[in-house]
Amino acid sequence: MSDLFLKKCKCPYCLKETTTKRVLSRHVRIEKTEFDGFIHYTGENVYFYEPVQCEHCHFLFHESFEKLRKEDRPVLEEKVTNFFPLLPYARTERTLEQALHLYKLCLYTAQLSHQKDAIQAMLGMRITWLYRMLGDAENEHLWLERTAEKYEALYLDYSDPVRSGITHDTLLLRLADLYASLNQYENAKRWYSLIFANKEVSESTRKQAREHWNDYKETHAS
Repeated sequence: MSDLFLKKCKCPYCLKETTTKRVLSRHVRIEKTEFDGFIHYTGENVYFYEPVQCEHCHFLFHESFEKLRKEDRPVLEEKVTNFFPLLPYARTERTLEQALHLYKLCLYTAQLSHQKDAIQAMLGMRITWLYRMLGDAENEHLWLERTAEKYEALYLDYSDPVRSGITHDTLLLRLADLYASLNQYENAKRWYSLIFANKEVSESTRKQAREHWNDYKETHAS
């Protein structure tokens, strides 16, 4: 389709150049954004084309992946590159279901290669949104819970934006919004309150959090 183009990127496993489909930036059309960050696109969906499968070694990755550690390569060779076939839709247009499959495989390789919790949580969030698009409330709820747990573990072990892969402000807001999406009133209130009470949180994050909290109380709280 004219909305798509072939982008070159470097595989973190074999370090060779591979290509993948992406949506042309000039054709990206946003309808609206939900408060947990989920973007509704009116044209080709950008989310569908973020996962990449290397055409050479068949490794599945997201461009946020960091350099692979030497000690992780044997298990990746055994469980991924010597095991996964080259999926035909990894290089063509993708359906929602195909994109969901690729995200799950990317999360699997992220776990095997010990990618940062922030990266794994981001992939979990994408999976959540795709289930939302499918109208599968049960799996959406399941992945919301898993993602919230991952972000909370990251919060407890937080060091700095570079090593943790996410800013402290963003992490707090992400947790508050996730628990609001799960309709867990007390947990949502606790995380939004942390934002309001923390003087180091930026004014823009504080404003966003207040808007989200007010919206949540109006539409979800009993």
